[in-house]
Amino acid sequence: MKRLHAMLLGGGAAMLLATGAWAGKAPSSGTSAQGSADQAKIDQLEQSIRDLESQVQDLKRSTADQYADLQKTQLKPADIKISIANGRPTIAGPDFTFSLRALVQYDSAYYGQGKLPVGTDFSSGNDFRRARFGFEGTAFTDWSYTFIYDFGGSGTEAPGIASAYIQYNGLGPVHLRAGAYPVPESLDDTTSASDLLFLERAQPTDLARSLAGSDGRDAATVYAYDDTYFAAASYSMGLAGETASFDEQQAAVGKFAYRFDFGNDINLVFDTDASYIFKFADTAAGGNSPAPVRLRERPELNVDSEGFRLIDTGSIVADNLWEYGFEAAGNIRNLYAQGGWFGYGLNRHASTLADPNFDGWYVQASWVLTGESRKYKPELGAFGSPKPAQNFTVDKGGLGAWEIAARYSDLNLDFDPGIAGTATPADGIRGGDQRIWSAGLNWYPNPVLRFMLDYQHVNVSRLDASGGDIGAVLDDVSLRLQLAF
Repeated sequence: MKRLHAMLLGGGAAMLLATGAWAGKAPSSGTSAQGSADQAKIDQLEQSIRDLESQVQDLKRSTADQYADLQKTQLKPADIKISIANGRPTIAGPDFTFSLRALVQYDSAYYGQGKLPVGTDFSSGNDFRRARFGFEGTAFTDWSYTFIYDFGGSGTEAPGIASAYIQYNGLGPVHLRAGAYPVPESLDDTTSASDLLFLERAQPTDLARSLAGSDGRDAATVYAYDDTYFAAASYSMGLAGETASFDEQQAAVGKFAYRFDFGNDINLVFDTDASYIFKFADTAAGGNSPAPVRLRERPELNVDSEGFRLIDTGSIVADNLWEYGFEAAGNIRNLYAQGGWFGYGLNRHASTLADPNFDGWYVQASWVLTGESRKYKPELGAFGSPKPAQNFTVDKGGLGAWEIAARYSDLNLDFDPGIAGTATPADGIRGGDQRIWSAGLNWYPNPVLRFMLDYQHVNVSRLDASGGDIGAVLDDVSLRLQLAF
């Protein structure tokens, strides 16, 4: 550009000199008209040179601006950062981040079947409870995204989308999310699957989340949180990839949690939630399609490939269904405790029979033998796993983190069941009452790996339609190998 500028100016100067020299050689006896014409030509040439110089300056400025813009938009190697934190690969640039995610849970279980209804035979064996792979990240500061696909599940569960959503984060503590994902529901529900105290959630919370939440639920959510509170309101629909229906289920789900931080690693959290299904999925064409509801729950272990449930209300035709719960959790350093109560009810469709209601509760606790604590996660409104103070190594003597746990849960799906030896009352439902004692040992060799050993004793009281005993007694031992990042 400088060379072009010099050439143009130099050429113009040469033309002026040549013109001046020619004019100097003109005979002095020339007419004044001839001199005026020559001077006009010189003035015109000088003006052309000035115009050309102005154009050159404009071109220089334009080129400089374009170069500056290119420098801003063109990524340099230094603008891209690649990191691996706790086993999670992440690529970060000026306007985006991209992280790989994985959760693999391989379960093995043995069912000791002391007493079971005729035709029930839990299958001991192995199962990839979850095999989730995907990615998450942020885009242009205010947006985030997640896509997680689950390849796992027992014989009654098909692989499918666990989470696929976009989220807007540009409203301070308020966030807007839409897509398919686990709708925020109870305290036990929003605890990540990789942070659960036992292999499965307590049966009352598992039933509650299955109604209008659970993985892969089509929904829209507005939620807000800080270090002390978590509040969420959701409009939920059907499950991604579920069996086709004529119209999807529609429901409202809410959750609120508040945390008291007493310092010195002492915390207390209170949580309440509610779900209301105001429209069930239509199973047939037409506005008056029947809407059968079925509440049931398996023991707190999902290895059985047959999907047996020892408590089951059977199908109930209903107009709507509701659920609400109260929970509390807290820790005093390495001692942790959590518990809650849940109620469920529904309104029968076009019936004079009493509307049934059910309930359940649980309490669980753990003690981290190596001194670490379960940390509160404000973005979830729930507690996470302990992080080992020292990773397990043979040569350096690290132990990882070791935790022992216990739980008792009770889920009662009986409503006006009557007495043994008699038929079910007209409005009665003999779903059964399932009580489970659990004990567990958890080992965290490092922040990525986890091993879980659980024992359960299951006791079910239940009558059949004629009043016969179809209760059950079941013991099981299970082991989980987990990789999560």
